[in-house]
Amino acid sequence: MRFSNGIGLALRLAGRELRAGFRGFGVFLACLALGVAAVAGVKSLAASYEAGLIEDAAALLGGDLEAALSQRPATAEEQAALARLGRVSHLVSMQVMARRQATAGPAPRTLATLRAVDGAYPLYGKVELRPPMPLASALAVRDGRPGAVVAPELLSRLGIGVGDTILVADAAYVVRAVLERTPDAAGSLTALGPPLLVAASSLHAAGLDGPGSLTRHFYRLRLPAGATAKSTLAALRREFPTADWRLRDAAAAQPGLTRFMDRLAAITALVGLAALLLGGIGISQAVSGYLDGRTASIAAMKCLGAPRRLIVTTYLLVIAGQAACGIAVGLLVGAMVPVALGPLLGTLVPVRFPPGPYPGALGLAGACGALTALAFSLPQLAAAGHVPPLLLFRGYDAPDRPRLGLTARLPGLVCLAGLFALAVASTPDRRLGLGFVVAAVAATALFWLFARLAVFLAGRIPRRPGIRGLALRAISRPDNQVGRVLAALGLGLSTLCAMILVEANFRAAFTEDIPRTAPAFFFVDIQPGQLSAFLQTARSVPGVTRIETSPMARGRIARLRGKPVAEARVDPDARWAVQGDRGLTYATTMPEGTRIVAGRWWPKDYAGPPLVSVDAKIAAGLGLSLGDTVTVHAPGREITATVASLRRINWLSLDINYVFVFSPGALDGIPMTWLATASVDKKSPGDPAEALFDTVTKRFSNVTAIGTGDALSAVLRVADKVAAAVTVAAGTTLAVGMLVLLQTMAVGMRRKSYEAAIYKACGAKRRDILAVFLGENALLGVLAGCMALVIGGGLAWAFVAFFMDLPFRFFAGPAMLTVGAAAGLTLTLGMAGLWRTLSGKAWPYLRNE
Repeated sequence: MRFSNGIGLALRLAGRELRAGFRGFGVFLACLALGVAAVAGVKSLAASYEAGLIEDAAALLGGDLEAALSQRPATAEEQAALARLGRVSHLVSMQVMARRQATAGPAPRTLATLRAVDGAYPLYGKVELRPPMPLASALAVRDGRPGAVVAPELLSRLGIGVGDTILVADAAYVVRAVLERTPDAAGSLTALGPPLLVAASSLHAAGLDGPGSLTRHFYRLRLPAGATAKSTLAALRREFPTADWRLRDAAAAQPGLTRFMDRLAAITALVGLAALLLGGIGISQAVSGYLDGRTASIAAMKCLGAPRRLIVTTYLLVIAGQAACGIAVGLLVGAMVPVALGPLLGTLVPVRFPPGPYPGALGLAGACGALTALAFSLPQLAAAGHVPPLLLFRGYDAPDRPRLGLTARLPGLVCLAGLFALAVASTPDRRLGLGFVVAAVAATALFWLFARLAVFLAGRIPRRPGIRGLALRAISRPDNQVGRVLAALGLGLSTLCAMILVEANFRAAFTEDIPRTAPAFFFVDIQPGQLSAFLQTARSVPGVTRIETSPMARGRIARLRGKPVAEARVDPDARWAVQGDRGLTYATTMPEGTRIVAGRWWPKDYAGPPLVSVDAKIAAGLGLSLGDTVTVHAPGREITATVASLRRINWLSLDINYVFVFSPGALDGIPMTWLATASVDKKSPGDPAEALFDTVTKRFSNVTAIGTGDALSAVLRVADKVAAAVTVAAGTTLAVGMLVLLQTMAVGMRRKSYEAAIYKACGAKRRDILAVFLGENALLGVLAGCMALVIGGGLAWAFVAFFMDLPFRFFAGPAMLTVGAAAGLTLTLGMAGLWRTLSGKAWPYLRNE
């Protein structure tokens, strides 16, 4: 038979098979559609975020390019150079304590993010105010009082409204409008204070622009037509090669948020891909069931001379047609995710989510779906090609399916390898993608080992008459369902169990463990001349148990081992340490909560060349080792220090600590402020934390107090968003697992019908048979729950202990929930077809025998 004729005949035969519609392919279509929808939805959302970021990049950054400096404004030469290049807007940002003007009783105080803007702000976009008015009018001086626009959260905390007066340090502002939205809204999800916009001309009156103040100066530039950001940045770097400013263009807008979104998208996409892999089991079972029902047709075709290649091609085309429908449905649902979730996400992050569609994301999801369908269908098709034509003869009993050799399995293995390669290639962090592949292979091996162990142990339990003995025999018999049920429920339940345990440990640490030992407040921007008075004031408050202080300056990492940072190979996890300004300090003794892992600390009386101690994890990401050099640009000078030691830091202790700690004398001549932490005895009478807050902020209006509770709440808000996203993806995995379990139960119904007939012939009552079957399902569910508990608990322990550096605690609630959910699912889905099975008559089976 020629190839063209064979393909034509296969197409005609496949078309006749497809006339039956989707009969027998319900689970196949659902598994494929759900998995593809999960991958397409996550990837489309990520593409939507990137498209919104590109479209609004200039507005999000505040200009075509930006020069950022810490603790100092640009020099006259730097400002003149920027002014020659385009229109400039100057913005100053800092954390401040805002308070209501006292009328009667204590005046509430709260943390705010002060943003002092000039008349050119914003260069792009528009500030939205309520009531609507021009920003310049809202910030103008009237009756000797400058104006301010305030976020609604700040008004709520202070209990004031439009027209009231708000105090910042020594300056008073009249609230003229409520700030609804700014085009350059901060991208950090952990911002500690609501924004407060004032005019830059009023900043000096507040006393917050003095030397050493923790201010950040941003110079945004709007370029004229024809100028490009890259060439302008290159010209500025050539003109000011040693300037300590950070230059970036609009393409680098919101780097922190982009990094967070990329990681979140990668994790949820991999969980969605896990759902697709799990759906492959359902695809395999559905294809196997369909082909089992077509054995007579296949045997007839062979009797008429059809070669094996024609049979495999025909049914491959049938399955490809069904898969195309499932993939199309999944792509349609995934394409609608940005449309449905974009408006909601746009209220959480300062980026628009265009609705799309995004062909790249949909193409990737479609390719993943096609490879999954092929990987799990081709082995079944190869087995169908071995159906003997003798099946058409009466009384012939078909032998068991032959074990496929490597040659027959090779096409499916190639497709599976292609799917794994696609997963790695589409994940920004290659290590995360490789970790997914290793985890998938390891999970498969664990499921197989656990199933074999469960069957082995069930077969060794002494047999006793009754329901339990019959249920145990069902589990340990040949062709049992243990492996299929564990595979169906194991992945989804393991993911959910691990996520629940990680979240429980994380929440317990941040709501119970850390607050128990952490300081009550961080006090920022203490001027050198205020330190003695600050310590005396803080220690005079009853209930204050400890005050720790540390000098702090701001600087930017310029070179590593003598090479510019831009030319150094930096691990993505450590890139944040060289992006923007870092807190720098010097110390004679090693900070609390750290231990040396390499090198040694300098003597207390050290007075030699600059040395630096670096966090060990960050040093590894930056490629630093003992003896290497680190060059820092700081206000007033450039410092090159030799790495003398590497430290392991327990950041979760919330003690004062820094990535880079320099030796005494290394930071001389740099403007510095002081940072302090204060711990209180929570058992003291009254509220010592509140008393400390009131006492310090009343006397030192320029000092910013950051409550530990505010910082931890911000972290928990981010954790809640991550947990919600992963829960949705894990829920998709569990939904696919339920479909696979339903298919598994359906496959086992034929055997259960036969068993029910034997039980009836032996005199068993319907309730006894039902109890046996339900006992078997319950045992399978408990086994799946126990396996998910072991695997999910192990993953949670590894993540909490090694990645989060937290002590792991086992919570009984999630454990019972996992086991109970597995048993409930198997019982519920197992009941679906049991009653009809029990209602059947025994004589048809006995007559056939």
